[in-house]
Amino acid sequence: MQLKRFAVPFLAAGLAIASASGAFAQTAPAAPAAPPALPPPVPAASPEAHKEAAALTEMIGVSKQSQQIMGIMRNQMIQPVMRAGAKPPAGDPTKPAELMKGEDAAKIVDELLMPDFVAQQNDLTNQIIDVWANNFSMDDIKGLRAFYSTPLGQKLIATLPAVTQQGMSASQAWGQRVYQATIQKNKDALIARGLRF
Repeated sequence: MQLKRFAVPFLAAGLAIASASGAFAQTAPAAPAAPPALPPPVPAASPEAHKEAAALTEMIGVSKQSQQIMGIMRNQMIQPVMRAGAKPPAGDPTKPAELMKGEDAAKIVDELLMPDFVAQQNDLTNQIIDVWANNFSMDDIKGLRAFYSTPLGQKLIATLPAVTQQGMSASQAWGQRVYQATIQKNKDALIARGLRF
């Protein structure tokens, strides 16, 4: 059983989350866009597969990952709330709107939006368990559990959060560098299309 085969899904998931997280938090507010189409729900796994996958995901700390995902989602909601709360400067409605302060937006997110996410966190964990159950056979899951019981598997479990965080930081820094360079490179064309940065 190759370590790479089982480590890659974790790292890929972490990097995907990172690229979706606040990599561009310092950019100017974007015009409102149509909400993206919702992906289909995760198909429910059989009870036996769900049970095996639940044991595996408990071993590898999926509940902690769910909490990290919740934190990322919280941070992602702050920017849209800041934009939604943008108002023209006091006394001059002709000037561009100023974003709501980050701490005010965070308070709204924490008080009004996050309680629903927290209340449904078990649903997220169960869907992640079903993702594992739907993508690995019962033999795969048992093999993974055996691997993660070994010293190397335990080291991977212990080390993966730091590796994932470092990968997330690297991808965010990369995204910011490329984005800012691209904006500078195409600044005149963007301005010609009515965009301001």
